[in-house]
Amino acid sequence: GIVETQPDRATISVGVLTRAKNPSEVQNLNAKTAASVINSIVALGVEHKNISTGNYNFNPVYRHTDSGKAILDGYEASNSVTIIVDDLNLVGKIIDAALNHGANQVNSLNFGLRDKNLHQDEALRLAVLDARRKAEICAAALGKMILSVRSVSINSNHISAPRNYKMAAAMIEDAAAYETPIESGTLQCSASVHVEFEISR
Repeated sequence: GIVETQPDRATISVGVLTRAKNPSEVQNLNAKTAASVINSIVALGVEHKNISTGNYNFNPVYRHTDSGKAILDGYEASNSVTIIVDDLNLVGKIIDAALNHGANQVNSLNFGLRDKNLHQDEALRLAVLDARRKAEICAAALGKMILSVRSVSINSNHISAPRNYKMAAAMIEDAAAYETPIESGTLQCSASVHVEFEISR
């Protein structure tokens, strides 16, 4: 059984990567930039509870000489910010705001559903109906009748990535004046079942 539906939730991950010779300088710059990114997203109406730190890393950076010797060349800090939003019209605005306020990575953009069960249950119902229909065709071709159901098992029940999803930056001279276009496409909820029927002899 398959159900196609429009996503109503997006999860966006943007990152701030900073590098410098001094560790405290790297940390301060990264913290300042990440705070600016978060504030720009909040200014769009996204609540703080829907913004979280996805990952934070702080590492030394080495360069290698021709002889293979590793020499400390500075430090880098990376901070990824995860945003969950139910208004898909904000997705492009959030990405643009983050990039305009210091983010230099867009790690991921995933579309999903607030109520997964509603659509997964419908896909499961359609799968069972399809099994019944096919069994009736087979039984009729044999001159038999379906008497009962002996067993039912669910093989799979999942939601696949959006179909026709597109994310592309506007390729124009004054890109800052335009919003990054985002088309969410459709999600596909599918379910597969195995049903054994008992037929007349």
